[in-house]
Amino acid sequence: MRFKPSQKSQVGLVTHANSITLTPGTITVEASQNEFLVHALTQAAGAGVIDSEMDRRVTQVEGYR
Repeated sequence: MRFKPSQKSQVGLVTHANSITLTPGTITVEASQNEFLVHALTQAAGAGVIDSEMDRRVTQVEGYR
């Protein structure tokens, strides 16, 4: 899956990418401000990383909304 993360800072991007990798069945292969590339064992797991609760939470911690 490829998607654009909502984080603005490097710390936010790394936190989000690591959170995806810690989720069973998913791994962040590439992470940049413009796009994350995530490999997932199933389509459902892959779809779960797009516009996810984790994306919103990390962005909220960054202080950007």
